[in-house]
Amino acid sequence: MNQRFPRIGITENNNNKADFSRPALWLRGMREGRIGEAAGDRARMNTVLQIGKWQFRINWLIACCILMTVALLVNLGLWQLGRAQEKRELQQAMQARQEVPPVALASVLPRQGPLTQEQAGQLENLGVSATGRYWNEASFVIAFQFFQGAPGYELITPFELENSGEFVLVSRGWVTPGPGADGMPYIPAVEGLQTLRAQLHIPQGNPGASPVEGENWPLRFRYLDITKASSLMQRPLLPWVLRLAPDQAGVFARHWPAVTVNTRMHIQYALQWFGMALLVLLVSFFMSSNFLALRRQAHRPPP
Repeated sequence: MNQRFPRIGITENNNNKADFSRPALWLRGMREGRIGEAAGDRARMNTVLQIGKWQFRINWLIACCILMTVALLVNLGLWQLGRAQEKRELQQAMQARQEVPPVALASVLPRQGPLTQEQAGQLENLGVSATGRYWNEASFVIAFQFFQGAPGYELITPFELENSGEFVLVSRGWVTPGPGADGMPYIPAVEGLQTLRAQLHIPQGNPGASPVEGENWPLRFRYLDITKASSLMQRPLLPWVLRLAPDQAGVFARHWPAVTVNTRMHIQYALQWFGMALLVLLVSFFMSSNFLALRRQAHRPPP
C-alpha cells in the first residue's frame, strides 16, 4: 500500500513542479528575526546622552571595559608610588644606622644565609665592630673596580673572629693592579689581633655562580660570591661583608659608592601608568562625543 509522506516546505503547483519558495521565505524570516533581535540588543546596549549641545553615544559594555582598564592602570601607578615610598623609608633607615654607635658583630642576626630581601635591607650599612685576626693565607680580588677613573681590584680578606672562630669576609678597599703579566696586586699581610670598625654590606648576585680565575691565591672573582668563597676556603662564612671604616688596620682606598635607594624608576613607571589611563579616557571621550564635530563647526567660515 503506497503511502505518501508530506514534504515540509515543498509544494507542487499545477504543472507538477516543486515550489521551493516557502522554505526560502521561512529562512529569510528567520534571518530577519535574528537580525531584528540583534538590532534590539544593540539598541538596548547603546544610550545617547544629550547635555546642551554636547552629545555622547554610550555603549555600556564598552564603557565597562574602559572603566576596568582605567582602574587597573591607576592601581598600577599607585602601586609604583607605594614602592617608591617604601624605598625612601629604607634609605632613611640606612642613613639613621650610620649615625648610631657600632654594635658588636657577635650580636648581629641571622648568621646563616641566604638572607631575605627584608633581612638584607635591615642589615645594610649597619655599623659594627669585630675583634679577630686576618686570615692572610687566602684573599680574593674582585675585577673591574674603579677608583677616581683608574681600573683596579677590590681586595677581600677573610677575618677569623676571636672566641667564636667564625669567619667573615672583609673588604679592604681598592688596590692597583700588580706589575706581573696577570696583573694580580701585592697584598701585604696584617698580623696580630685586630679590632675593626666597619659597615655591613650584603652582596647581590646568584650565590655560587660567580666564575673564579687563577690557580694560586689570591683568586679573582667577577663579583663577590660568599658561597663560592666559602667552598674555596673550606670554611663556613657569615652571610655579610665588612667594609672597613677609615684608618682601620689593612684598609686601602675606600672606593665603595654611597648606599642609595633609587626611587626615580618607580616614579617614572607610575607616571607612565597614569599617562596611559589618561590617554584611554581622552580617546574614549573623542570617540563617543561630538567634540570634533562641534570644533569643526566652530571653525567653519560663515556662509
